[in-house]
Amino acid sequence: MLKIKKELIHQIEKQGEEGYPYEICGFIIGDIDYSSNTRTAYQIMQVENKNKERANDRFEIDPRDYLKAEEEAEKSGFQIIGIYHSHPDHPDRPSETDLRFAQPDMSYIIVSVENGKAKSWSSWELSGKKFEKEKVEII
Repeated sequence: MLKIKKELIHQIEKQGEEGYPYEICGFIIGDIDYSSNTRTAYQIMQVENKNKERANDRFEIDPRDYLKAEEEAEKSGFQIIGIYHSHPDHPDRPSETDLRFAQPDMSYIIVSVENGKAKSWSSWELSGKKFEKEKVEII
C-alpha cells in the first residue's frame, strides 16, 4: 500500500504534462513499514530521462542520479520507496520494459498523459514476477 499526499500526485502530473511528448521520471522518497507493507511518500525528486533515442516510450535513470536521490533521502531520515514516470499517449499500466527493471518493496507510479494533459495515474508493486495494482491512500 502507498500513502501519498495529493500535492505530490499533482506535481507528478504537472511534470508529465511539461515533459510531453517524452517520458519523465523520478524518485518517490519516504519510509516503509515492512510489517504492514506500507510505503509513505513525503517528497518526490524528478531526474533527467537519460534515454534520448526512445524518450517517447522509454525512460532510463542515471546511476549517479540514483545515488544523489539516496543521499538526499538519507539526509531527511528517509529512503527511496519508489519510482514514477509518465506514459505519453499510453495507459497508466506497466509495460514489459517496466517489469524487466522493477524491484521488490517499491511503488511504481505511472501517469498517463494524452495530448499533453494528464489523464490518469495508478501505482503498482511487484508481486513475484508480475505487477499488481497497488492500493493508494491519499493523505
